[in-house]
Amino acid sequence: MLTDRLRRWVRLPDVVLTGLLAVFVAARVFICVRGNVFTSFDTFSYAHRGDPAFDRGALLSLTGHAPRLWGVPLFYAIFPSDGARAVGQWAVGTVAWALLAWALWSCLRTLVARVVAGPAVLVVALLPQVANWDFAILSESLSISLGVLTLALMLLWARTASVWYLAGATAAAVWWTFTRTDIRVFVVFLVLALAVAAWRRPARRRHALVAAGTLVLATIWCTAITPVVDRTYTGWSATPEVRHEEGLMLFRLRLHVLPDAEVKAIFQREFGMPSCPGMEEIAAGPAWETAKFAAAYEQCPEFKSWGERNAADVWQRYAQAEPGVFARQTREVVRLSVAGSDYAKTERVVPAVVEKVVFPPRSLVLKVLGGALLLMAAALVFVVRRRPDLALTGAVVAVASGVSLLAGIWFGAGEYWRFGIQEAIGLRLAVLIAVVAVVDALLVARRDRARSAAQNAPKVVVQTTSGAP
Repeated sequence: MLTDRLRRWVRLPDVVLTGLLAVFVAARVFICVRGNVFTSFDTFSYAHRGDPAFDRGALLSLTGHAPRLWGVPLFYAIFPSDGARAVGQWAVGTVAWALLAWALWSCLRTLVARVVAGPAVLVVALLPQVANWDFAILSESLSISLGVLTLALMLLWARTASVWYLAGATAAAVWWTFTRTDIRVFVVFLVLALAVAAWRRPARRRHALVAAGTLVLATIWCTAITPVVDRTYTGWSATPEVRHEEGLMLFRLRLHVLPDAEVKAIFQREFGMPSCPGMEEIAAGPAWETAKFAAAYEQCPEFKSWGERNAADVWQRYAQAEPGVFARQTREVVRLSVAGSDYAKTERVVPAVVEKVVFPPRSLVLKVLGGALLLMAAALVFVVRRRPDLALTGAVVAVASGVSLLAGIWFGAGEYWRFGIQEAIGLRLAVLIAVVAVVDALLVARRDRARSAAQNAPKVVVQTTSGAP
């Protein structure tokens, strides 16, 4: 009797999940204690430094009159120091990843699939390519954690129909929208997913449409203030004398045009780009030297005049004039974007072989991730009827990550391995969701076949020695 009572009180799946979460939190605490805070030039546009040379005005504005969208500066304003900000980011990330592990665990029907999904999610969160961002005083930590939190709450809403989960997901997504301008791509796909949910499930229609409408308003708000933010940021940039469009062009010239002889020749031949020895000398070296590069640009009047005339559309004309060369460069940028990176140095608590599987070396990342995405597509086709909720989730995360990645490359330039980290993690999560959905669907089908066979099996009647059944 005591054993039966214990079995009712202590269920094996719950014990396994609790143990996994306990180990995960312990590992995250170890990382937090041993982590080092990282700051860069961009940090002072998110949080005041206490130095007049860097504190150039208000950092928080709901109308765009600040160098960044308000999502990250608002969070940083709560804390008195960078160390406290890092711990705050660590806490948000720990909760978000643990909640995603629990959400996937709850959505799956078999213990085997759960035991695959739960540890896999938690291991990803412990990798240095993910965990290090919690200690970087930049936007990446919140842009990752709030995306994970939104995904977790949406999965829980899909499973339970609880309006509280949907409200939490909506609030997290609104905050997420204002961490980085490119997050709007994810939010648009989230709105589409909510529209599909409203169409397929009439009982949830009203709540889903309210959430979708809220996110549409947030996206409009973000889009409306982004040009103001871009203009304001000029005062915080390394090249305040250069307007936003010219600054983007200078980054592209430094990274993609002048160091590449073929592309440089195209720009000179097709678009009349003049020469500038000072810029070309810097571009030939390994260091970016952004401020010196901009100063050299200012000291070449002919080149500056060309830049002012062509900054707005020369990149588009280059893509149209030389699509093959442009595709080659884009492929390289995609490779850099999805490879991952660690800015803040954190303790490694996951075996190196696991780290290399999830984040392969840059030389292999496109082949490995491309193959994984092809398998993911096949897996989603297989499970779309069996697990439409997980199939839709995996597809939305994958497509949104891909579109956002390409949009970020098209509209920006710079530290691609940093700027594309949300998308790099999103693609890996999409593959994970597809894999566990297939495992779960196969095991459920096998279990159902076994039950059906047992029910249809002929009953054997054992007769007694007297002949009676």
